[in-house]
Amino acid sequence: MKPEAERLLFEHDLATPLTNLRGAHYLLKMYVKSPSKEMEEALGILESNIRTVERMTGWYWRIRELAGTLEEADPWPLADAAASLRRTAEAEATGLLPPEGEPQGLTAVPRVPLETGLLGAALTLAAAAGRPPRWTFEEAEGVATAVFALEGDSDLLDPGRLLRKVYWPGGRPLKAWLDPGLPYLAAVLEPFGGGLELVHGQGLWRLLARIPLAPP
Repeated sequence: MKPEAERLLFEHDLATPLTNLRGAHYLLKMYVKSPSKEMEEALGILESNIRTVERMTGWYWRIRELAGTLEEADPWPLADAAASLRRTAEAEATGLLPPEGEPQGLTAVPRVPLETGLLGAALTLAAAAGRPPRWTFEEAEGVATAVFALEGDSDLLDPGRLLRKVYWPGGRPLKAWLDPGLPYLAAVLEPFGGGLELVHGQGLWRLLARIPLAPP
């Protein structure tokens, strides 16, 4: 499929029926004054699934747009991202634990996509596990690693699905587009030599997001 045809598919062909579904859901809620328990459940299922399809198609398209378009930014302090993420997590009522620590060093990974990807990773893990991860930063030679940690046995998370799904439903609904799945963060990091790894050991799950640092 040609890029322009693909853009029309996402921005018009899929967007139009989703908008119509949203409108039908609104009308049903407005005109059914005293819904039964079964009707309330059906309306809730409809609303949740409309949102899931919207987010999945939206985040898929945003990942496609990243391909081949990300360019190195002027090196900027990674500590600025930690402070910004703490403010956003609180302002958007995400229910997340704030990131701990002040990473040192500069990175040339574009700031806005990186912050969106990191916040989305925390939201995705919280949705998958039913509780927010602890979020810290570690540093090694030339790399800063955002570490998202969750206590739990090997059945708590499904790495194959988490690393594949562009949006993970079930979390706290947000109006802002801040909740991409893990493929978005991978798409931001990989062009610059970074990447993701989800590992389990000794009763602890850890998502490692390796962020390349710019030379001093």
